[in-house]
Amino acid sequence: MGSMRPFAPYLLTGFLLVAAFSPSPVGVLSLIAYVPLLLVLTTDAVTLSTAKRRWALYITFAVFHIGTNWWISSWQERTDPYLFASGLALCVFHPFFLMAPWAVVGAIARRSRRFALVLAPIVVTAFEWAHGQTDASYPWLTTGYMVVGNDLAQLAEWVGVYGLTFMILCVNVAVSVAWMGWRRYPRRSRVVATSITLFVGIWWTLGYTLREGASLAFRKGGGTSVALVQPDEDPWEKWSDPRIQVRRHISMVDSVRASGKRVDLVVWSETAIPFPIRDARYSPEWESLRTWIDTSGISLLTGYSDFYVYPTGTAPPSARTSTLDLTTRFDAFNAAMLIEPGRSDIPVHRKTMLTPVAERLPFADQLTFAMSWFEWGVGISSWGKGAVREPLPSRHPPQIGVIICIESIYPEVALDLVRNGANVLCVITNDAWYNGTPGPRQHYDIARMRAIEQRKTLLRCANSGVTGVILPNGASAAEIPALEPGVLTLPVYTNEERTVFSRIGNLPAQIFAVCTAGILLTLIVLRTRERRRSS
Repeated sequence: MGSMRPFAPYLLTGFLLVAAFSPSPVGVLSLIAYVPLLLVLTTDAVTLSTAKRRWALYITFAVFHIGTNWWISSWQERTDPYLFASGLALCVFHPFFLMAPWAVVGAIARRSRRFALVLAPIVVTAFEWAHGQTDASYPWLTTGYMVVGNDLAQLAEWVGVYGLTFMILCVNVAVSVAWMGWRRYPRRSRVVATSITLFVGIWWTLGYTLREGASLAFRKGGGTSVALVQPDEDPWEKWSDPRIQVRRHISMVDSVRASGKRVDLVVWSETAIPFPIRDARYSPEWESLRTWIDTSGISLLTGYSDFYVYPTGTAPPSARTSTLDLTTRFDAFNAAMLIEPGRSDIPVHRKTMLTPVAERLPFADQLTFAMSWFEWGVGISSWGKGAVREPLPSRHPPQIGVIICIESIYPEVALDLVRNGANVLCVITNDAWYNGTPGPRQHYDIARMRAIEQRKTLLRCANSGVTGVILPNGASAAEIPALEPGVLTLPVYTNEERTVFSRIGNLPAQIFAVCTAGILLTLIVLRTRERRRSS
């Protein structure tokens, strides 16, 4: 047992992070979750060799990742082996990304405990932002999401989720300082503790005020009646006969219309039409869908598989080559389109951030030779990557910024859509691979953060749940229970006002990233000089 004692603070932080993360009702634990780790990295109470310290950090964030994201391998009877294996690989490698900023904090602490404490919020925030900037990114476990269930999250309209990370880390640092000085400097520690209480109290009060303000402001203008369809389809079966899925969706909408409810806009989930219906091969199906829309008078926003042939000379290196004509380059996209009565042009959003490995090989344009190694059997791998983030123009007041599945964990996607004119956000997803796990609820809570950051109504349409309407204050106006088919019909209101975050974006986190790069460079230079002196 004695040999495990040095690892106890690391494990405690890991378990506290798990306890604080969605769908936990005690996200406030995030305000102290990093304290054990900060104490052990910045004091001499427990000493570990460099190698053991690295392993301890890895174990910390392996506990965090596995405790919150264990469901990512699907764990269902029909789970594709490739999906299962990729989830296990994520469990092995993702902790290295999560531990990286803390390895830097530890390196700083070996030179100056005080500097380590001051710089920890900057370094961690910088790494969390950087973690979401590449094809290989997976910023699902961003610290700021831990407070989405309480009023502390409301300041995201000013600072975004990464700003919340910074504020949470500042509180953790202050608690650590108070703890370290409690015996030697009790008066000073009491002052720090009082300051922490005041800071969190003011933060919470501001959050409450902002939430109430957003609650009063969101019903501006006339409401558009929107119907969100949750079919609860088997995620594996839907690819076997995709036409059945379309007919079922239409039937569910017709049932609502037959009940006398007014419907202006219908939303179907990600890949609700799981084939390239606009391709010439499927012209009968396309004409049938258009006829239904024209005769019913409703607009349809739906996920579908989009087939695009590139003009000569414009295809990216990762584009596929036709087996019939080697000069033809094309891609299939995970996409969404808006179809309106009597309108010939079809605005399309192609997914710009894809699930690493599962949907697309990271850096596929540079690693084209390896693309065929990463494909699985239900038609959703090796998607093309969209390049444009613009709202889909509509005849209705909502100018909808569409966010497809994992795009919702990237603040930049919603940010770009709002900056380009979106006054309502819409997340379409198929989380049915993870039925019966915390995954769909975590995903829903992350969408709540996007609504708060932009102060926009957010429609969320999922295959099996969670489908709901999220208000600009992050609260759910209504939800369809998970694993139940249903149609949710509600009036949706637009909001043209811009938040502070929508104007400045992640500029503070980017500044922190530049500072962190300077810190890393300084550490490297100092380490190089020391080695030269010792040799």
